[in-house]
Amino acid sequence: MKLKRQLLGVFYASAVAAVLAGTVVVYQILTPAVLDFEDAAAHRELARVEGAFLQTFSTLYARTRDWAEMKRVETLVAGSSDVVPMVPGESADNLRIDKVVIFSESGEVDWLRGQPEQQDGDVSQLYQVFSERACYPVWGVTTIAGQYYVFAMHPVADCGAALFAIALDERLSMELSGITGLDFTLRPAEAGSDRETRITRMDGETLVASFPVMDYLQRPALRGEVSMSREVFKRGPPLISALAGVIMMIALITATLLYVFVQRRVFRRLGALHQAVRGIAQGGDLSQRVGVDGGDELAELATDFNAMIDHINDAQQSLAQASERAESANRAKSLFLANMSHEIRTPMTAILGYTELLELSVVNEEERSRYLSIIQQNGDALMALISDVLDLSRIEAGQIRVERQVCHLPRLMKDVLNSHMLRAKQKNIALTLQYSSSVPKEIVTDAFRLRQILTNLVGNAIKFTDQGGVSVNVSWREGDSAGLHVQVYDSGIGIPVSALPLVFEPFSQVDESHTRRFGGSGLGLAIARQLSRSLGGDIGVTSALGQGSTFTLTIQAGVESGSALVLPKDALAVEQKSLKLPAIKATGRVLVVDDNQVNRLLVMRILDRAGFEVSEAENGKEALDCCVNENPFDLIVLDMQMPVMDGFEAASALRERSYRGPILALTANVMADDRRRCLQAGCDDFLGKPVRAKQLLNSCVRLMTQLPVTSGSA
Repeated sequence: MKLKRQLLGVFYASAVAAVLAGTVVVYQILTPAVLDFEDAAAHRELARVEGAFLQTFSTLYARTRDWAEMKRVETLVAGSSDVVPMVPGESADNLRIDKVVIFSESGEVDWLRGQPEQQDGDVSQLYQVFSERACYPVWGVTTIAGQYYVFAMHPVADCGAALFAIALDERLSMELSGITGLDFTLRPAEAGSDRETRITRMDGETLVASFPVMDYLQRPALRGEVSMSREVFKRGPPLISALAGVIMMIALITATLLYVFVQRRVFRRLGALHQAVRGIAQGGDLSQRVGVDGGDELAELATDFNAMIDHINDAQQSLAQASERAESANRAKSLFLANMSHEIRTPMTAILGYTELLELSVVNEEERSRYLSIIQQNGDALMALISDVLDLSRIEAGQIRVERQVCHLPRLMKDVLNSHMLRAKQKNIALTLQYSSSVPKEIVTDAFRLRQILTNLVGNAIKFTDQGGVSVNVSWREGDSAGLHVQVYDSGIGIPVSALPLVFEPFSQVDESHTRRFGGSGLGLAIARQLSRSLGGDIGVTSALGQGSTFTLTIQAGVESGSALVLPKDALAVEQKSLKLPAIKATGRVLVVDDNQVNRLLVMRILDRAGFEVSEAENGKEALDCCVNENPFDLIVLDMQMPVMDGFEAASALRERSYRGPILALTANVMADDRRRCLQAGCDDFLGKPVRAKQLLNSCVRLMTQLPVTSGSA
């Protein structure tokens, strides 16, 4: 189907939909207004009927009062007259009265009209209420012998009374209907009936309005109902339908006229543009141009199409350059993978090779110790490589989280340099720390990430320096560049100026020969720069080939409230915090929970040789059973990834069962979220795999002696 026909269909469909939607909206708007108007009219009519009904009360009370004040009535109540006064309602022009009762001052009943038989009890109850109200007039609705009456009771003499009553029957309803011109009915009130006026729509033709009729004790006794025709509502829908029909015709005519305009103004010119574009597409000649008259959007479209052809020509020229850049990036990645392969296979060769040598029976104790040391060193190198790759992947995925806490700056700097001092001494180079200004004693930053950055910078400087030394200069600056500034100088091989842009690229090497000579994955500086930026800073470098390098680190760090500035000489004199554990004997019962038999055996062997009494379980459910059936354990070493019941569920269940001993989480998941999840489940500390014997024993002893947790235990 061509666009012209589609557009015509859209115009007509839109017109119909708009009219229908408008009709629905109008109906939704007008219907409540009509119903409100209808309710108001019903309330007016109901008030008129209710007024006529209440007029019966007023007339009856007036007749009762007038008759009760007659002298003959007083003598009749006193019992000293044989002449009964004429009762209202006996002539045609008087109000109809169905019951007339005289009460003496002692409460004796004398029926002047109506049958007394079973009705004495009902009227006597009315007289009792009359007496309780100090012989004050009483009127309202009551039942006499099961029939509803409207009555008025007026005092005569001291405490006698005259009672007039009119039956609330069909006859009275017909009289009120004749007076108001409406269909009026009295019905008994339902149990628990409210005192509100009601409007009930029975159907589209009729509604019923009702008001409550109270008895003389102000309880709902009857409801007066009025049936009315819904004349206003019945006129609404036909009127809305007629209005919708007229609007529909106008909308269709408007849509047709709009289509004719679009056909002449748009489609005719669009067809010319189409023909021109088709000629270019079929001929393939990008030197052609499209022309459309006018100064509107179609003319602009032709101009933009011509510009697009120019861009295509430019794109074809730059495509070769993009392809060359892609190939360069691919070569960089291939070089990186080759480097990774070399870096992984080198320690793995040593690990596997020396493991095989250990199996030989001719190996003496000295060789065995040396082989184990080599295996351990290469395992550490392999773990460092894996950590670098994982750190880079987490940074690129945006999963690095900064946790800012208070840290002791001079102590942190001394810790970093002392951790590299042995390596510097082995290469016979100097490693010094200097402060060029006073620095805060305590700053607020992510100490773990800052330590990781400085470790990469200092380690990288030592690796590429064979003579001279490495110097670390620390300063604190205020003002626009406020924060921590650290410069790492080295007298190493230096970096060519042309290669400086590649220093912080993760998939590039400054010189392929350096990879073979110095080793390493080339990821350290890339990771350090990304981490420094996550701390609100950056890393820059200045260098020249053969003249050493200077790496400058800046980070934004807060100053802990009340932290004083430390002079350079005082900062250098800060003692390292002792991390040694108290010398105690390793005793106690430990439960090791791990589904991997090899890992479980390793941990058990380390703890058993240290002097602990060790038990084992393969999953969280077995651990729960052991804690129920065995004597309480002093410590539980818990793997977090297990079948049946994992470590998170097991830790929570142990805490719910009131286990108060320490729980050490042991898992290969070492992300910050994993650590946080372990602690939230009920664990006291967290160790990442692969586990080292010294680290495991330190954590176990510290937890069993309730020493505080040190940061960076993972």
